[in-house]
Amino acid sequence: MKKIVFIAFLCLSKTVLAQDILSYQDCLNLALKNNLQLKSALNSEKIAKYQYTASYGKLLPNFFGSLDNRNSWGREIDPQTNLFVNTDIKNYIGFVNANFNLFAGFSALNNIRFTKQEFKINQENIKRVENIISITLAEKFITILYLEEIIAANKEQIKSSDNQLELALLKFNSGTIPESEVFKIKSQKATEELNLLTNQNRLTDNMVNIKILMNIPLEKEIVLIKPIMKLDSNITIDQNPFDIINKAIEINPKYKISLLRERKAKAALAIARASRYPLLTMRAQYGANYTNTDKDFGFKDQLSNNEINILRLNLIIPVFSQMENYSKAKTSKMLYKQSKVDTQIAKNELSQEVMKAITDTKTSMKKNEASSIAFEFSEKSFQADALKFELGKININELNNTKINYINSQAQLIQSKYELLYNNALIKFYLGEEFSL
Repeated sequence: MKKIVFIAFLCLSKTVLAQDILSYQDCLNLALKNNLQLKSALNSEKIAKYQYTASYGKLLPNFFGSLDNRNSWGREIDPQTNLFVNTDIKNYIGFVNANFNLFAGFSALNNIRFTKQEFKINQENIKRVENIISITLAEKFITILYLEEIIAANKEQIKSSDNQLELALLKFNSGTIPESEVFKIKSQKATEELNLLTNQNRLTDNMVNIKILMNIPLEKEIVLIKPIMKLDSNITIDQNPFDIINKAIEINPKYKISLLRERKAKAALAIARASRYPLLTMRAQYGANYTNTDKDFGFKDQLSNNEINILRLNLIIPVFSQMENYSKAKTSKMLYKQSKVDTQIAKNELSQEVMKAITDTKTSMKKNEASSIAFEFSEKSFQADALKFELGKININELNNTKINYINSQAQLIQSKYELLYNNALIKFYLGEEFSL
């Protein structure tokens, strides 16, 4: 017997060890470490940083060297004498070049501003993705805990129906109640079993979703820890909701991204307008060449005698570009105007989100209070009617009505509890605190 108990304990221990017991913070840490969308955002931020750094290079000259080797056979012009000769010629010429962009309508400076805004956008996008992960993870976490409680309640309801069915069969066999009463209990039990299956399927779906968020194997077993209910009602009751909205908007990365895109569009407009200005460039070049046909001078002497020094200024004045420059400038101007509209749209959307979170929190507070009272009375009513049914004072229809009310009030109480927990945490999150449950 001791061996059997020991083996059972060992198996149970292995099962528990194979599971990961995770709090919301544990899940969030895993998600911020492994989430694929966040990794993609981090990669985009690095690319934007490289592009921003490279944009400063446009202020520097373009420096490069070139070397040309020319071999010819037969009748050819000697590069030294410019006369036709019939011999093998080997000619080597090398250049060192430097191109300077002296003026291009400040396009280089505006390009730096453009890439800088893009880099900042990607930095804020990382925060935006982290916020989305935090909120989505909290939704899944809360839903899983809610479904686990609902499933436990469903099982208790089925167990209660089994007891009622057993009692009804005894009464039917004794001739106290008709068979239709038994069928009604079986029907109620079948409905409860269907509800249980539906909730179990929903639980499986949400478990898959939360594992995908954390980017862990789907077959890995996890157990979620229920958070302690810590509610801060002063956040929504004592403060002016519009003060909360304004503060939430200022620190929200989604709104910051819209502002940065507006600045980026302004820089793009300046770049487009640069095409209207003249382009002034300077080219400095140094070179020398060597030819094997010159027998009077050696390699070093030829390089010294054949030096090439060039300094060129090039001015391009735009006159007519087939409306291309005009179109670029007008298009960029409209995009800049649209970016301002998008900023206001983002502000309005965030205002609606925060206001909804505030009203939802207030509603869930009242809902939780009312649900607690309703559940207490429905539970006592069901217990009383269950006793009356055993004593034969009421029929199954009356008992089922009371039981349905009890089931619904229990579900509403569980739902209101987790809604209040989530909405309260969401308000604090909008105000800049970490999302904690």
